[in-house]
Amino acid sequence: MLVTVLSKAVANLWPILTIAALAALLVAHLEWRRRFRHAGRQARLGVEALQERVRQEAAQHETQQAALFNSMVEGVLLLDDKGRIRMANRAFLNLFGATPDVRGKTLLEVVRQHELTALLERVAAERQVLDYELKLGGLPERWLQVNAAALSTGTEDRQGTILVFHDLTRLKHLERTREEFVANVSHELRTPLSLVKGYVETLLDGAKDNPEVQTKFLETIRRNAERLQLLIEDLLTISELESGRSQMRLQSVPLHALTEKVL
Repeated sequence: MLVTVLSKAVANLWPILTIAALAALLVAHLEWRRRFRHAGRQARLGVEALQERVRQEAAQHETQQAALFNSMVEGVLLLDDKGRIRMANRAFLNLFGATPDVRGKTLLEVVRQHELTALLERVAAERQVLDYELKLGGLPERWLQVNAAALSTGTEDRQGTILVFHDLTRLKHLERTREEFVANVSHELRTPLSLVKGYVETLLDGAKDNPEVQTKFLETIRRNAERLQLLIEDLLTISELESGRSQMRLQSVPLHALTEKVL
């Protein structure tokens, strides 16, 4: 009798238990979906934050790299494996008078110098650092030293080429000025030396026995010796000026009196 009562009670409670269990499962499912969505949103926010941080770091790195390259005195040009410009710093643009929108162009499109194209072909073939002196046309003339090297990752494939341009114009002008100066000084020194040598030989050949001629010749020798001394002092002064040990003292000069003295 008791079993029968219990069986009937369980049979009456079974729908209630089933509904309660289904309700509990539904609540658990909804809670799980809520947590999953929340976790998904957090994950998306995390990914977006990570992506934004990566973008910011990349932009910062690119800005720092551009600032570094643009602060260089030398012109720097980076080409890809197709020979197109990937990066050109401000010094390069100033050297060749190029506009900033050079990215993606070939070197020949930006710089009308066929010597550089030949240099790139040599770099691709020889795979070593090459030096080349480039003379730019126009007035005034300019000279550049170009260092070119192939970029690679250790494999046989060339990743690109880097070129560094050094402005040699001032050095070339100084070299030319020095050559002209040496030639002029050699000429200026040769004249008094020749006179001194000639008059000394004449005196030794017998002119020393004539007091009048001897005095005249010795005066000429003394005058040319003073001229040699002035030339040597000028050389020492120029050397001090070039080394920075001495400074020029500019002052007004009465030109008429100076011209008469020189004449």
